[in-house]
Amino acid sequence: MSTPYGSLDDVVSGLAALEARYRAENDRRAIFLTLYGVVTAEMRDRVAEGRFEDNKWVHRYAVAFANLYRQALLDADAGNVHKVAKAWRLCFDAAKAGSGLVLTDMFLGVNAHVNHDLPYALNGISIEPDRERRYRDHCAVNAVLGAVTERATQQISKFYAPGLAGIDAAAGDLDEVMSAFSLEVARESAWDAAVSLANARHYFDRHRAMGLIGIRAAAVARLLLLPSRDQRLVAACRHVERGGGWMAFLANQ
Repeated sequence: MSTPYGSLDDVVSGLAALEARYRAENDRRAIFLTLYGVVTAEMRDRVAEGRFEDNKWVHRYAVAFANLYRQALLDADAGNVHKVAKAWRLCFDAAKAGSGLVLTDMFLGVNAHVNHDLPYALNGISIEPDRERRYRDHCAVNAVLGAVTERATQQISKFYAPGLAGIDAAAGDLDEVMSAFSLEVARESAWDAAVSLANARHYFDRHRAMGLIGIRAAAVARLLLLPSRDQRLVAACRHVERGGGWMAFLANQ
């Protein structure tokens, strides 16, 4: 993991190795990695098939994006907390605590990576010279996400939450909070943030844009964590995630 990814093949193999390691260590950071691995494998296949307007740019986009996640992990593991974005710190702390829901850990990772990292990935590879074309390819990635939803859900259910289908009935307010997290809206906001970074002409403009990126990502993370204050609800949902019945949980209370 110390060597930056240079290609989508590197990303797919690197994420798979990291996921396997975390799962073996019962490190709940594996949950987000399972989702991310499925998405990235699909991205690699679609780039290879030439499904985007500028496949070379999308390739750079996906690799730069993955390297920001890799760096967040490296900084966190090295104890360089000051280098880790607040949204990622909240995500990693929740995974380490291990007391939340599988879905919460997954969405915390998605939030930090999309709301915080994606604007920087886009800015790093540049959305110039043809922003409209870049934007169309950025939006085309939404189709990738839609195509892997079922596959990713099956993997998450298989490895971490066999009772995932029962969460919808058991989650109550938590389900509403999760539903409020729209990946498509988050990706649109990430594009807008990347535009703000690209348009910044002075240090203060860029500093302000960067500050807003961090604040938004951290705010969404805190929103996702709010239901964890209701420990009985969390306990019930964890029971159902593991494959236990909702009524069985109530019977033992």
